[in-house]
Amino acid sequence: MHILSKAENYILKKSESNILIALFAVIYFASQIIIGSILHQVGTLKALALQTTMCSEKFKAIASGWITSGNIAAYYRHFYFDHFHPIWYSIFLSLLIARTFKINHVSPRFHWLILTPFIAALCDFFENMMHLYFLADLNRATPVLVALSGLATNTKWILAGVGVAVVTVLMAVWLVKKFILKEN
Repeated sequence: MHILSKAENYILKKSESNILIALFAVIYFASQIIIGSILHQVGTLKALALQTTMCSEKFKAIASGWITSGNIAAYYRHFYFDHFHPIWYSIFLSLLIARTFKINHVSPRFHWLILTPFIAALCDFFENMMHLYFLADLNRATPVLVALSGLATNTKWILAGVGVAVVTVLMAVWLVKKFILKEN
């Protein structure tokens, strides 16, 4: 059996636990609220712009503004939680994808999607590492490195968005079948 199939099957099995899903939901949402409240201090949209930009000049302009205003401390503070946040959301989202695949009897050929939150998490770890590297000396924020960091960030958001969309659609399908069409 392929190692990815083993991982997929492990997550599928763990997704049967409502307690495990609830536990990671609470951890994820608590972490998200804390990070959001910290980033609110620097401007949530500005933080998102810094993270998703692939332009070194834009990255430097936003970071320089925070350094000048003293808000950079808040951005640094978010890393205390954001270093762990990818673990929480990748486990939570993969469990949700696996559960919705199970209840909708999705073909095993699509089970690889169960692992995409972990790829998003790896992209997030790379993004965090690069931002700390850049912020230590803004001259390090070269066009190529910022583009790589932005690519990782945007890949993270796309993969997370796809995961949330899959869960949302499959939950809607299940709810319609279960409660409107009264199928088992």
